[in-house]
Amino acid sequence: MALFLNEHDVEQLLDLKSCMGPLEQAIREQGKKIATNKPRQILQTPKAGLSVLPGAVPGLGSLGYKTYTVAPDGVRFWLLLFKEDGELHCLMEAEHIGLIRTGAASGIATKYMSREDSKVVGILGTGYQSPTQLEAVCSVRKIEKVLAYSRTREKLLEFCTGMTKRLGIPVEPADSVETVVRNSDILNTVTSSPEPVVNGAWLKEGTHVNLVGAMKKSSREIDTLTIQRSDFIAVDDWVQSHDESGEFIKATQEGYLGWHRIQELSDIVASEGSRRPSAASISLFKSHGTGLWDIAAASVVYERAKERGLGVDLPITQEAKPLRRGHSDLVRQWAK
Repeated sequence: MALFLNEHDVEQLLDLKSCMGPLEQAIREQGKKIATNKPRQILQTPKAGLSVLPGAVPGLGSLGYKTYTVAPDGVRFWLLLFKEDGELHCLMEAEHIGLIRTGAASGIATKYMSREDSKVVGILGTGYQSPTQLEAVCSVRKIEKVLAYSRTREKLLEFCTGMTKRLGIPVEPADSVETVVRNSDILNTVTSSPEPVVNGAWLKEGTHVNLVGAMKKSSREIDTLTIQRSDFIAVDDWVQSHDESGEFIKATQEGYLGWHRIQELSDIVASEGSRRPSAASISLFKSHGTGLWDIAAASVVYERAKERGLGVDLPITQEAKPLRRGHSDLVRQWAK
């Protein structure tokens, strides 16, 4: 029988620490051409949009897809997880999966792309995705301080207080974006701004940047100068970035960037070592979110659910059938 897990179940079963290892394994398998990811597919009607993100991770014995709808009343996230023989493993609600796997991916990119001696993390934006972004980065580097900025002072102070307690290191409010950028070894941008919030002139040598917020062709979190100054650039999916990375699309259109300069994070992880040209290099990771990540995270959720006896068994017992070829049995009956 297939298992159903609601959002509450998933929240109990998946945390950042449990997700990091399987996600890194999935990304490494992708780089070795074992695991498979397909770019986000989007369908649109006058009233709603449907997105589908497929992925397969043989090392975890799973394949499937996450899908979500966007409509005037909000969004809904679902994930179907299958065994490699095609049997349905699990149907689960998947908003929490997106939160955790996105943070974990930034942590993995930071592990392979940033300087090992990085001490200060900056974060621009203190919304829904920001806590896991910080947690992930702090789990792979010995961070001594965090600088944060948000346009809403009240929310900024609340974020700094909560994350200081959570991480056990100072998370300090900054008075401007520029202050954060100039003083960060690792910078995470988690904003919804359609216009660049980062001026490339502010970045110091050796900074690593995780771009997480902008997801449209028309949106950019960094300016073109930042890209010009960067000589180590990666994305989660090269094809998907052609449709969703506003920063890179604009820079290529203006002649400041060639797509050949951009590599996939999976290739870096599979090579088992950083490819930073030098300690002074500025590095960029553009996160779009992939089905591969979702399947890796969902595999953790499913295995833990079975161990703990969580979820509801669904009366789904469909057996595999041979593909039907040749003449239709129904036509034969009608002919009689």
